[in-house]
Amino acid sequence: MNPTHNGLDYLANGFRLLGKRGLKRFVIIPLTINILLFVGFFLTAKHFFAKLNIWLVHNLPAWLHWIDSLLWITFFIGFMLVFAYGFVVMANVVCAPFNSFLAEKVETYLTGKTAVQRTLIENVKDVPRMLARQLSLIGYYLPRALVLLVFFFIPVIQLFAAVLWFGFNAWFITLQYLDYPTDNHKIPLSQIHVWTWQHRMLSFTFGIGVLVITLIPGLNFFIIPAAVAGATKMWVEQENATE
Repeated sequence: MNPTHNGLDYLANGFRLLGKRGLKRFVIIPLTINILLFVGFFLTAKHFFAKLNIWLVHNLPAWLHWIDSLLWITFFIGFMLVFAYGFVVMANVVCAPFNSFLAEKVETYLTGKTAVQRTLIENVKDVPRMLARQLSLIGYYLPRALVLLVFFFIPVIQLFAAVLWFGFNAWFITLQYLDYPTDNHKIPLSQIHVWTWQHRMLSFTFGIGVLVITLIPGLNFFIIPAAVAGATKMWVEQENATE
């Protein structure tokens, strides 16, 4: 294995892995769920953005009218980022059992070794724990995300809010996808936090790629299984490189 230091390379490899023999069948269920969730989430988010836009037009202070266009662009970027991450969070919770199984199969494909030997019944019994771990990630994320969202409504600071939001979500989304291969080995979340910080450039570039592709029609349907596969490859190669 030749580990890279560019998260975008791992994400690209994740897309390639989806077409590999023996892995394609594990993508069908999460892909179908992604499509259904995306359509529903997009219609809901579009409705709320229209409401937000009306609020902005009617409540913007007179002394800030001169930057009305700039603020609208800022809100639009913020909306797109909220939409992108909101969709990913929801889909990851619903698809958690399938994503963990996909990560297991990708690791087996890459290493030639069975990552975890579990029966179907054991996998089913493990679903509540997988969902609880995903919910704990959301519990970590939400209070920090709410603080950043407040920045969108503070004059001057709101001009930088989209950048802060993008950077935070790029890092956190990598943490979320690394959870699948690491959870298969029962590695605690605290250790993954440390890992993403130690590999912060790798984590940021991977997360940025995921967020950007989430906004691209067509490709966004495949982004979750591709990100699971890419994060698994990233974890396996980087860990082997340090041994």
